[in-house]
Amino acid sequence: MWVPSEDFSVLIEESNSALHLTLGGWLDAEAVPTLLAAVTRARPRDVILDIDPLESIDGAGWLGVIACEKRVAGWGGRLRIDNGVRKVLDLASS
Repeated sequence: MWVPSEDFSVLIEESNSALHLTLGGWLDAEAVPTLLAAVTRARPRDVILDIDPLESIDGAGWLGVIACEKRVAGWGGRLRIDNGVRKVLDLASS
């Protein structure tokens, strides 16, 4: 399922072991509620965030990722970020 907003989108793919979320566009304060809603679908599974397609992420976006991790940990799951280190370095150098 593809969940778009004006500048942010989430591709949701479900499996037995985890919910895979591919994030695109701009992850900022406006996008965080969409991200949190998508993560809530996972309960009680693990969540994998693929951030490679993101164009931008600001401080509010990172706080949203931290809030996601807390939600997932609260129900006993784990949150993993795919393509994280490379993408963070790419975004930081832009």
